[in-house]
Amino acid sequence: MNEVQTTRRRFLAASLVFSSIAVAAETWLRGAAAWAGTRDPATLARFGRLLFPLDGLADAVYVQVMDRVLMSLVSMQPGDDVLMITEQSLNSQQAGNWFDLDAAAQIRAIENIQHEAHFAAVLSAVRDTFYNDPAVWAHMRYPGSSKEFGGYVQRGFDDINWLPEGRS
Repeated sequence: MNEVQTTRRRFLAASLVFSSIAVAAETWLRGAAAWAGTRDPATLARFGRLLFPLDGLADAVYVQVMDRVLMSLVSMQPGDDVLMITEQSLNSQQAGNWFDLDAAAQIRAIENIQHEAHFAAVLSAVRDTFYNDPAVWAHMRYPGSSKEFGGYVQRGFDDINWLPEGRS
């Protein structure tokens, strides 16, 4: 009789653990879907480009960055709330959907909410992900970290010629 009760307890405990994991996964996926929704990658790339415009940078880089931003924000505890609040704030600026506006109207809506905490969290996540992307580095001709190669002096950054002799 004790074996049957122990087995039931284990089954119930396993069921609770599994259902908790399933609910957490569903919440995580729903949070990303709430922001991304039915929008195509080009629309999210446009959002990233409006925040950090770099002439000539391919949309594919913006898509890649924004995908990582979505996943990083949703993995944070209140991340999906931050994304939904930001989208609601942008949409409340006008009668229609923010993503359907032209670039000038989108920028005005961003400027109107730029001092709100939820937008600051989204902007910070986009900035950190954007400027830590090797494709962005390549576009800006930044060679990346030099620590692994002996520092900047060892990589040709000591060739300044505008200081007086002995000062470089």
